[in-house]
Amino acid sequence: MVSRASTRGQLIADGYVTRSIRDEMRVNMVARLRACQPIFPELHGYEETVVPQVINAILAGHDILLLGERGQAKSRLARSLTALLDEWIPIISGSGRSNADDPLNPISAHGKHQVEAYGDATPIRWVHRDERFAEKLATPDTSIADLIGEVDPIKIAEGRYLSNEEIIAFGLIPRTNRGIFNLNELPDLASAFRLGF
Repeated sequence: MVSRASTRGQLIADGYVTRSIRDEMRVNMVARLRACQPIFPELHGYEETVVPQVINAILAGHDILLLGERGQAKSRLARSLTALLDEWIPIISGSGRSNADDPLNPISAHGKHQVEAYGDATPIRWVHRDERFAEKLATPDTSIADLIGEVDPIKIAEGRYLSNEEIIAFGLIPRTNRGIFNLNELPDLASAFRLGF
């Protein structure tokens, strides 16, 4: 852990700098390569094919789409990518496991309100990389709202306006803020959307 800060101000005083997921993974990948450590030790049989391509994709900062037949360790590989994240990151307390708000640059209404109300005294907590992974099996009943989110009609009925971000019930992708999201069996999802579900 870079810092044991418990407030936003302590984090700033410690010189903490937020990195994007791509930068975290790239820096940690380079460190492993320089130390001659295995990148994906739990993956066997792909050392000369898939693994070099994934390494190149991470070094280049690309998104990764794994294609192949069932049972070829695509999900295992996706889950193992968390090992390339920083071991601990700070989030604004109360953010929960989802919407892991960066204390230096909050994006959620909760995070913005906390920083506005408490400033440098905003409490933070540390989240381990193992908690920064979300996965969804793309079944025919998966909706866009499940993935992206939707407007909460109850909050609209209470008199809130569409311009108020608090009316949005975020889906799994935005709730995986500062983490890795894996959508499994994507072809199943495409057929569900073609059918109008």
